[in-house]
Amino acid sequence: MKMVLSLLSGLIGVALIVFGCYAMVATTIVTDMTALVPKGVAGLNEARAIYAGSFWAMGGLILYGLGSPRFRQPFLLSIGLIFGGFIVARIISIAMDGYDPSLGAAIGAELVATLILIAASRASSPVSSV
Repeated sequence: MKMVLSLLSGLIGVALIVFGCYAMVATTIVTDMTALVPKGVAGLNEARAIYAGSFWAMGGLILYGLGSPRFRQPFLLSIGLIFGGFIVARIISIAMDGYDPSLGAAIGAELVATLILIAASRASSPVSSV
């Protein structure tokens, strides 16, 4: 099970980096998917910084953690909690603004990532092997 969780975590890390690259070169396609409309150069810069930069960083931390036993547990847990934070913010936003069916895919993907990364962090924890 630990190997499966590590493999799935690695796939999440690679997917995040790939999506970050996609966001860098196809910024307006990504912002159209998210219903955001960047205004001018500053808006495009902000979209690239948020999508490319944060996804590269999260993917990189996952992959680094998988390759480094010392950092595996805290890095996987941290990125899992970030994805969990996305879900909490989405739920609050739905309560404030209403629900759009297009949100289902994002919430589902974030929930899967949260569960996999937190489970992988627990499987990597020294306490879990006791």
